[in-house]
Amino acid sequence: MSGIAIKSHSTARIGSAISGAVRKIGSGFVARQFSQEMFSGDMKPILMVDDFVMTSPTFPPHMHAGISAVTVMFEDSLGGFRNRDTLGSDLVLKPGDLYWLTAGSGAVHEELPEGSARTHALQIFVDLPGHLKSEPARAFHVKAEDVTIIEAEGHRVRVVLDDRAPEAAARGVPVDITVLDGFLYSNGSFSHELPDGHQAWLYAVSGALTVRLDGELRFLPEGTALTISGGEEAHVALGTEAGAHFFLMAVRHARHSLRPERLATSAAYPIDQRRR
Repeated sequence: MSGIAIKSHSTARIGSAISGAVRKIGSGFVARQFSQEMFSGDMKPILMVDDFVMTSPTFPPHMHAGISAVTVMFEDSLGGFRNRDTLGSDLVLKPGDLYWLTAGSGAVHEELPEGSARTHALQIFVDLPGHLKSEPARAFHVKAEDVTIIEAEGHRVRVVLDDRAPEAAARGVPVDITVLDGFLYSNGSFSHELPDGHQAWLYAVSGALTVRLDGELRFLPEGTALTISGGEEAHVALGTEAGAHFFLMAVRHARHSLRPERLATSAAYPIDQRRR
């Protein structure tokens, strides 16, 4: 099997493959859930990731504060995913879209599939630096047609966010983060440079990968994730034998942390009480 090799003289370390915890709510929601604690804090500032399928309304309007709540729609979603919040947004996310809500001092939102839609997406919670926790909430939407695609023999990778791109500053992304949603074909490969001071979270959405770091080999089965801790710049090369769908977030390491129970506050919040 082809592998993932990280070739550098960095102090980067690769973690163990961790299986997501299965979470089901009713008959219309199932998820693989990954939390910061599973990776001994090496996900920071990423707090939690849910790979979910939703086919019916599941969560009432609820409040977030002190974090970003990020929705990344996978391309195999069917139909639209309605997103409403107290910033005044009321839009339908399409397959391949991203919506980033920086909740700051607090925002209420609601997301639900439209009609008979089948939503397959990631819900990602990202901690905010202290100075942004008391700032007014803001949000931005990236449409699938505006996402850069890197395509060559053996791979197709969607660069959903790139912290080095000019539009990152214009959008007000609160952390230095690159988000890749990629597909490796049979015996395909793809390389990514992990910047100095960054760490990565790598997830095998479907199919299997192997990971190699300074001669150390790790196998990443479908439904598992691992972290690559920050060091000097590292060259990350991804590969597979039978094909795989992967998701990678490379983010600047952060020391701040937030207790998971504060990710959301459930209450009967009226979504139409918007900020003025």
